[in-house]
Formats: sequence, C-alpha cells, structure tokens
Amino acid sequence: MKKNKKKKLVAAACLALLAAAAGTFAWINSQDQRINRVKSAAIKDGSVSVEENWNPKPIVPGTDATKEVAVTNSGNTPVFVRVSYEEVLKYLTEKGAVTNRTIGWKASETSTLSDDIPVEYDGEKYKDAGSGYIDVTAQVKNSSADALPAGVKVYAKGSVTKDPVTGDENTTFSYSAFFEYAPSKYQAMESEVSVASGNTVDSQIESWNFVMPKAEYLVYKGGYSHKATNWAASSLEGASTEATAAKASLLGSAGKKYDVDYNYTIAALGLSALPAVTPATATDQIPVTNADKKGIQADKEALGVSGIKVEYGADMITTAALAKDKWAYNKEDGYFYFTSPIISGATTPHLLKKLVFTNDVGTEFTNATYDLVVKMEAIQATKEALTDSTGWNLKGADDSETKKITTFLDRQAAS
Repeated sequence: MKKNKKKKLVAAACLALLAAAAGTFAWINSQDQRINRVKSAAIKDGSVSVEENWNPKPIVPGTDATKEVAVTNSGNTPVFVRVSYEEVLKYLTEKGAVTNRTIGWKASETSTLSDDIPVEYDGEKYKDAGSGYIDVTAQVKNSSADALPAGVKVYAKGSVTKDPVTGDENTTFSYSAFFEYAPSKYQAMESEVSVASGNTVDSQIESWNFVMPKAEYLVYKGGYSHKATNWAASSLEGASTEATAAKASLLGSAGKKYDVDYNYTIAALGLSALPAVTPATATDQIPVTNADKKGIQADKEALGVSGIKVEYGADMITTAALAKDKWAYNKEDGYFYFTSPIISGATTPHLLKKLVFTNDVGTEFTNATYDLVVKMEAIQATKEALTDSTGWNLKGADDSETKKITTFLDRQAAS
C-alpha cells in the first residue's frame, strides 16, 4: 500500500513538471475601463479598479475639466497594471458648417447619422415675459400675403416717435424669427422681416403689420460622423465579438459602464469596420515629463485640430530612464505601465489629472461629443505572467522599449 502511494505522488509531481514545461499557466488577470464624455483581483473579483475623480465640463476653448485617474488594488495579492485609451469622437460631418434650406426640420429626420441636424436656437429668451419682445406672428405675412408656415415664430419690439420740429415719424424695430419644431425646441432661421403698415405714433407693436420675404431654416448638412481610435490591443477577453475581433476593450460593444450608457458597435458608429490598433507615436501625444499636456488622436485625425489635450500627473518617466513607482508610456504597444507592483491596499499616483480644451477649439467642435475610455489591465506580479501567452505576452528585441519595461518589472516580480 505504501509503495502504491509513493508511486502516485511521484506521478503527480511529474505531471506538475510537465504542465509547467508546456506553459499551461492560467495567470490571474483583470481589466477595467472608465468612459468619460467633450465620459479585478486575487484579481478575478474586481478588486483592481480604475479610481477616478471626473468633473465633466463643456468643450470650451481655454478651459479644462478635472479628470484624476489612478489604479487601486484592494485584493490580497500584488499586481502589475497598465493603462491605455479607446476614443470615440462624435462630430458634425461638415465640421460645423451651416447650410440653409427652405423647409423646417422635423423630428422624424433623426433616423440616421447622415440626416441634417437643426441649428438650435434659444427661442425661450424671446418668449420670456421680461424680454420686452411681443409675439407678432399673426401679424406677419410672406411676400405673397399668406400666413407663415406652422411653427415659425416672430417676436418683436419697437416704437414710433415724432420729431417735434419737422413732424417726421421715426420707427425703431427689432425682431427674432425662429422655428419651433417640437415643444420648446427651436431651429435657427435666416430671415428678413420689415414693417408694412400700422406703425403710427402711440400704436402698439402687436397691431402693426409685417412682411417676411425671406424665411430659410439653418441646418448642419450631412449630420454626424464618428472617429474611433484604439491605442492598444486588449490582451484579455473583449466585451463582444466585435470588440474581441478588433482587439478592443469596449469598442465594438454596447452596454452600461459605471452608470454611463454607451453603444460603440460598428452600426451605431456608422463605420464600415472598427479601427486597427494604433499606438500614439507623435511627440505631441507622448508625455515625457511631469504635468505634460499632450494630445489625443481622434480630434487631430478627424478634424485636423488638436483641441483636446490630457494633462498628465507628476509621476511620469520615459522608458530610457525607468524608476520605481512611476508611469512610463510604451509607444510600441500603446500602454502606460506602472513601473512597480501595486501591493494589497495601495493606489498608484495619478496617471491623468485633467482634460484641457485648448484655444485651438473652434467651430469644428460644434455639437461634438468626446468619449475617452480609460482601459486598465492588471495581472499577477510574477515574472512568468509578463511574458506568458495567457498573460501579457510581452515580447521584444533586446533594444526595444517593450524589453526595457519587461526587464525592469521582472526584477521586481514575485518569485
């Protein structure tokens, strides 16, 4: 009986060695993302996560929005982490150019991305009782003496004064014309309105008669387009078949993440295919010193303007001067690597601090929406997990940035 037990133990040991030799490790790993809108542990239980202080603001030139991003390990084992981006920029196809047309916009026209978009107008400002403007729509006719089309509104104010010396009467008049295409929804118009009659001394403007020889409706022709970019290939399982095929984390999927609804499927973005993985390599996109302000990819590629920048934290370093507890960008794979294991209960320094809207932001950003997906991957802080095919599978020539990062992390890994 003892001999049989001994044989079984020897067999088990041999099998374990064979498994190790064959590389059949299943490294504990994790991933996380944050969506921001211009929005993991022993790692499987979500204990490694992106921590964020996000204060979204409109894309206005010369301003910024707080976006502090770090990674926390609340699990019970040290981990290596890396962070990258996926971007989705929704912008007007004609980059803010306005076109006139002869009919008002209808809500039913929103069926596709390529439909015209109404130029919104603040009609409520003129309808407010304290504005001094009066609704004179019923007193306005077109050049054929017909009533105006339904939904067109004209508000005006004015008076008539008489010169005490000459007796001449002088009419002052201003107006605003707009199209109400839905309750409290207004489209801007290009129009001409003039006083036809009834403007006499002591008369009220609501009794005057007006003519509108020109009435055109303003739209952004061609609707919206999307520009999506993927800085780095996700090594872990994607959120959908489309995402997995594109080596993406969220691009190609739809759902809800941290209370943000998103739809990044090919159909929703109006694309023929998801973008290929394209690490940032331009010098104006790669941080090399603390608090660097560097550009993203989507706006420069779609609009030709680097209007949105990321202000990075105070713990940045280059791959040529690696040091512990810093963030370093690898332009070969598009990831920011934290250069030390994150122990249980620890949080990294901030990778990001702000989104900065530069003075280059112009009409190209009209009605634009920008989503920056901050995607994080964490893996056990062991040497083998860095290079194993079921881990990060980091490979690189001896003089490559990838090799430098791998070697530096390897020295700090758990044995």
